Amino acid sequence: MTNFDLSLHIFSFLKLAKTETVIVCAGARNAPMVLALQGQGFKVINFFEERSAAFFALGLIKSQKKPVAIMTTSGTAVAELLPAAVEATYQSLPLILITADRPRFYRGSGAPQSIEQVGIFSHYVESTYDLDVKTPAFNFAWSQKKPIHLNVCFDEPLIDKASGGKVEVKLEPFTEDVTAAGSESPGDRMKQPLLLIGEVDEPYREQVKNLVARVKAPVYAESLSHLRNAAGIESYLITSSEQLLKKVFSQKLCDSVIRIGGVPTTRFWRDLEKEFKHIPVMNYTPSLFSGLGRSSALANIQKMTAPATFPFVNLIQIRQWDMQLNQTKEDLLVKYPQSEQAMVHRLSQVVRQSPVYLGNSLPIRHWDEYAQVQSTQVAANRGANGIDGQVSTYLGWSQTMTKSFCVIGDLTAMYDLAALGLSPHLDRGQRNIVIINNSGGQIFNRVFKSDDFINAHSVHFDSWAKMWNWHYELVANSADIRKIDRLTSAKNIIELVPDASQTAAFWNEWDQQCRQV
Repeated sequence: MTNFDLSLHIFSFLKLAKTETVIVCAGARNAPMVLALQGQGFKVINFFEERSAAFFALGLIKSQKKPVAIMTTSGTAVAELLPAAVEATYQSLPLILITADRPRFYRGSGAPQSIEQVGIFSHYVESTYDLDVKTPAFNFAWSQKKPIHLNVCFDEPLIDKASGGKVEVKLEPFTEDVTAAGSESPGDRMKQPLLLIGEVDEPYREQVKNLVARVKAPVYAESLSHLRNAAGIESYLITSSEQLLKKVFSQKLCDSVIRIGGVPTTRFWRDLEKEFKHIPVMNYTPSLFSGLGRSSALANIQKMTAPATFPFVNLIQIRQWDMQLNQTKEDLLVKYPQSEQAMVHRLSQVVRQSPVYLGNSLPIRHWDEYAQVQSTQVAANRGANGIDGQVSTYLGWSQTMTKSFCVIGDLTAMYDLAALGLSPHLDRGQRNIVIINNSGGQIFNRVFKSDDFINAHSVHFDSWAKMWNWHYELVANSADIRKIDRLTSAKNIIELVPDASQTAAFWNEWDQQCRQV
């Protein structure tokens, strides 16, 4: 078997896995695969930086609903894939990691471009296959619910030709059902549940909506659920604030939680670990994770059933609180028009129904709490909840969209500055990256009350836009947000700069009103 043959066997695996796109981070050691890839029928995207490329692949997976492969050279290039592998694991995304390697006898030698690549991804891949020209059989098994790692060893001379020999490549699918984990189903203790709905994929949304209509219990649906404006369930939705959830359970108006979809963003979900650890939780999710460190029940979302609840006697009280807080919120948005909260509210009116990708930390929380208009397509990387790779993921996710938005924080943008280098590979469509620049990680100001956590800066993003030939627009007040509607460029960086004093004043009054309701 030659290096060329070995490369073709890898491509046979990709075809069996229904892969259409291969992202290539070319180097010397993966040269056999780079050259053999020509004419294989894949869409090939070349990029120089592995970490951004891997997150771009995650965005493509979200968009295409198919596996995407990323191919790297050996050495530290392989380690750059780990953050995306972590994220893909917790989102159950089928990311294929193909890493070229030097021959096995170099391992442990400290020779150039030789690191311990086998096992580098630990439990963030379902399987690792260590392959070379002496591999006797190419039999793979993959559920496509986690990444898979193909480590491919090439000896020199790197470039050769096909030998003419044939080897059968097999891919065996296997399924792993999501069953109860941590405890038995608490159905008999769920008489007055709260429905907490995280990210829900399109095939399950109607099923979830029907469940809500049957249970007739209060619902907190996050933006990723795509159910915040769903017709027919409006009378059950809590839309004012996640802070109301804590009051509902403190007053014992609900006795349990049915979580549906992805792990929720809301702070209340973490409160279930400590303050409300006695509350029974039932998780219906397509993933393998309950999202809690304590005992809770876990089942596949396909097995979702309505519990035998009593008529929900406290819904009227909860709805009254919700309406009261919504009115207070509206008043504060008028009172503090230059606050970050008001700017996000106004931005949602400009985004309207366009697809929007939400960055982690404050942007996704502010969108859940203050966005008036809900987009028809909302996405985020809520696997590990990190802020790296967000721009790259958005660019991959938005490939087929006519017009889309990305809303991220300033530190998030700084984490992924190489991402705009992917611009030449973007399909047609208008992309708008909105950076909420509040001069650091202000979410920690609310948590720790210490500047040590903020990473304060005075950076602006006009030079970043110019570097990659994107149009730049500065929005320094809420009224100027309407300028976004008039943008004609296909690639826009929009820097939103809220007023820090108004933001702090809004928070103080809003928190006080939420406590007093």
